Amino acid sequence: MPAAKKSKTKRIKRAAPKQDAARKRATAMATALAEAAWAEADVALAEALADLDELISADSAQRADALAVLAQSLSRAARKRGLTRIGALDAREPYDAAVHDLRQIVAKKPKTVRIQARGVARGGQVLVKPRVGAIRAKARRKTRT
Repeated sequence: MPAAKKSKTKRIKRAAPKQDAARKRATAMATALAEAAWAEADVALAEALADLDELISADSAQRADALAVLAQSLSRAARKRGLTRIGALDAREPYDAAVHDLRQIVAKKPKTVRIQARGVARGGQVLVKPRVGAIRAKARRKTRT
């Protein structure tokens, strides 16, 4: 019987100690910056939640101002988290099921929709599609002859 061949073991090349240390420092720096960014975004979100409480407890005369402050706080928190809005309120667009979230039950898909609530995206990823409602076609008048 022939002798079994020895399996060759591959040697793993290790980076030089200086490169390892530099890589660890860079990773630690990136982690620290990411944590600081999230902490800043968490503070902005906490402020928005406090503003929401002010809106809830505001009397009718102060509601408009409290709502404006809440909208600013939420926009700031979203910006810090890297979120962007998709679409414009009350904009009319051709309906596309891949792009829009139709909030009504309809027998036939609409040709044109109105954006009722803007969508939200981070980078190229859509987190929430714009919420839309169907636009009813104008009733045609029958012409009398």
